[in-house]
Amino acid sequence: MPKPSTRQPSPYAEALLIAALAAIAVLARWAGWREKTDDMNIFFQWYNQMKANGGLQGLGTEIGNYNAPFLYCLWAVMHLPGPLILKIKAVWCVFDVLLAVFAYRVVALHRPGRRVPALAALATVLLPTVVLNASLLGQVDAMWAAFALGGVYYLLRDRPWLGVALCGVSFAFKPQGVFIFPLLFVLALTGKIKWRTLLAVPAVFVALDLPAILLGRNPVELLTIYGMGRQARNVDLLTHRAPSLYAFIPENARSGSLRTVGYLLAAAVVLGVIFVLVVRAVEWTRPRLLLAAAFFALLMPYLLPGMHERYFYLADVLTLMLAFYRPRLWYVPVLVQAGSLLSYVEYLAAGSPRLLPLAVPATLMLAALLIIGYHLLSDAFADAPAEPATPVTPIAGIARLPLRRYPASVRHRSRRSSSPSRIRSRPN
Repeated sequence: MPKPSTRQPSPYAEALLIAALAAIAVLARWAGWREKTDDMNIFFQWYNQMKANGGLQGLGTEIGNYNAPFLYCLWAVMHLPGPLILKIKAVWCVFDVLLAVFAYRVVALHRPGRRVPALAALATVLLPTVVLNASLLGQVDAMWAAFALGGVYYLLRDRPWLGVALCGVSFAFKPQGVFIFPLLFVLALTGKIKWRTLLAVPAVFVALDLPAILLGRNPVELLTIYGMGRQARNVDLLTHRAPSLYAFIPENARSGSLRTVGYLLAAAVVLGVIFVLVVRAVEWTRPRLLLAAAFFALLMPYLLPGMHERYFYLADVLTLMLAFYRPRLWYVPVLVQAGSLLSYVEYLAAGSPRLLPLAVPATLMLAALLIIGYHLLSDAFADAPAEPATPVTPIAGIARLPLRRYPASVRHRSRRSSSPSRIRSRPN
């Protein structure tokens, strides 16, 4: 019988493979750097407007409809050499690196060592939607998603102040950071984190806007930049190619009313799920907390109207992290990634006829959402909520006397002598 091989791989083989995958991730981003989308044209306009207003001093003027932290990044672009489109996309890709760092750390909490966390980090930056977002589309979803993932990481480590603060940074970069807020809300309601830690969100938001305010930006205008009155013009449709619930509803004369109903529906479903988790007194293990984070990151863009296809970015990443915590759910990130990527096709095809109706990726997203929701709620009902202890009320008029404690030997003899098998009956 042949002996099993005891040959070990070269110590440099694994490092070489990791370096090769990292190089592929870089080259995949380089491949799309020449593409200039409509949103990139808008960023160019904001860049030129800031430059015309004196660069740093331009931060004190109202530019675009993004919050100040994004404009700080745009200001940093001015100090880099090279073509403007390359500089902008290079800065955006820095947040891909930050996303990979937090992906590594999230998985390392559950799978110690370097091999599996490194695989998770590489898989994150090689996700098709992550590659396309910053490089080809020139979008900035890695900015808010990286900090949201960082917030989840520190919540998993039971460091709530830092976790909530990073969720606040995510929200300060883009309003889509609100997708992680239901997780913070349910953790506070169930006592996992203190209510006062939620103050970190407005504190971080104001702190990040403060430099622009000191440079002359109107504080009221800046701090209310996410107001519905100012953002409503960006959500004029039920869905902007997002594989959401509204992919099944064609645009019609009642779309305005349906948007209002959609906001109320999203709020009702989120609060309903939170109610169940609170009533069942869920025990927040690390896998369960990550499960809830992935659920809300998928639920929010699925139910909210006016979403773009790229707003499932955080769900793409968190469901991948979930697969490393619960390998039996490996097919969930496959469903989510397929749904996200199929919704990108129309945009990438540049006006060509749509290959598949948007309802197809929306169905994949719905399947993933139902699977995650089933596991989250079934875990909640598997945990028996602790019964509150019944208080003993002393009888009125009887003073409560101190209990006398006897040595263990005396208590042992007392139990043995009082046993029914040892009690002798008296003769008649």
